[in-house]
Amino acid sequence: MYEFEGKELLKAGGVTVPRSSLLRGAEELPKSIPYPLFAKTQILSGGRMEAGGVVLAKESAALGEAVENFLGKTIKGWPVIGVLLEEKVAYESPEYFVSFTADPDTRRVLFSLSDKGGTGVEDRPVIKVPIDVDTPEFPDTPVPSDVLKRLFGVFTANDCILLEVNPLVQNAKSEEWVALDAKVVLDDSAFPRHPKWQYPERPSAPDHKVSPREVRAREIDRGDHRGTAGSTYLDLEGDIAMLPSGGGASLTAMDALNRLGGKPANYTEYSGNPTGEKVKQLVSVVVSKPGLSALWVVGAVANFTDINETLRGLIEGLRDARKELGLPIDYPVVIRRAGPRDTEAYAMLSEVKDFDLHVSGEETSIEESAKKIVALADAYRKKHAR
Repeated sequence: MYEFEGKELLKAGGVTVPRSSLLRGAEELPKSIPYPLFAKTQILSGGRMEAGGVVLAKESAALGEAVENFLGKTIKGWPVIGVLLEEKVAYESPEYFVSFTADPDTRRVLFSLSDKGGTGVEDRPVIKVPIDVDTPEFPDTPVPSDVLKRLFGVFTANDCILLEVNPLVQNAKSEEWVALDAKVVLDDSAFPRHPKWQYPERPSAPDHKVSPREVRAREIDRGDHRGTAGSTYLDLEGDIAMLPSGGGASLTAMDALNRLGGKPANYTEYSGNPTGEKVKQLVSVVVSKPGLSALWVVGAVANFTDINETLRGLIEGLRDARKELGLPIDYPVVIRRAGPRDTEAYAMLSEVKDFDLHVSGEETSIEESAKKIVALADAYRKKHAR
């Protein structure tokens, strides 16, 4: 989220933030916020201060010049979508770094804190403590527990993956604890639980324009909370379409493919236990990209994902794409999947004769599967003179 969006969530959750006003164009400068005040570019990246994206203005002429310089520009490759004008808060306390991060492996939240926050906190000591979501208990810290509880409440109420305040300070006059900056990442799959969320699409990386495929992929989860499929999607420049399962396996697969000379056409994932219908929709998005030479369906041994259900969705998605999009889909489809109901899935796939399927289970490593997809894609390119 942009800083101003994150601070709106904090304010709604009872966390104090500085007075501010967001400018998106050549609007009249606000008169309700006294000088000096900060002009802060709104981009989806940290490190704005070092990149010249934050300016302290002592009077209106300097502020007007800063706003004019910022609007319509890019900082660190990210487009500036607005400028947050914010009061300068006087404080004498240390600058605290406070964050909450979802840990899907333990199903707990990692609480992190440092009394040496601010710019460069990455290189300083940080205490880290796992917190139970249902019965949160915080260690003794200089930051009052009620402040931490309010921050944690914002984290849980909004299905955050990450909530980071850096710095958190104590106002020298009012003694209130104030969040001077906010970095918030929401769980895209939680959109169905938050009908009031109306956040527009945004780029996934610097200098990246959101493609129609990305928009379509992200819409899949918004109407169905069962598992995730497509919440993360990014078009890349290669020709090997990717349909990995979530978690570390997707990154392992991408690393293996790149290391062996394969070039992925996209990055996406499905995880949890999505329905076959959701997988079918994601397949339609993935294979709609022109110029593909192969499709790789890959994942670790699943614990909860119904392999038969999801691979049935794969085949239905391929057939629908061939029929509705007019795509030949004559390139190789390499499948490396195992887990619940995989025996039924293998039997089902053995009956599929209308696609060039290459199926394996856990007896084949992700590395070996990567070698196969690279070799088959190379052969397909040579055959079709690509």
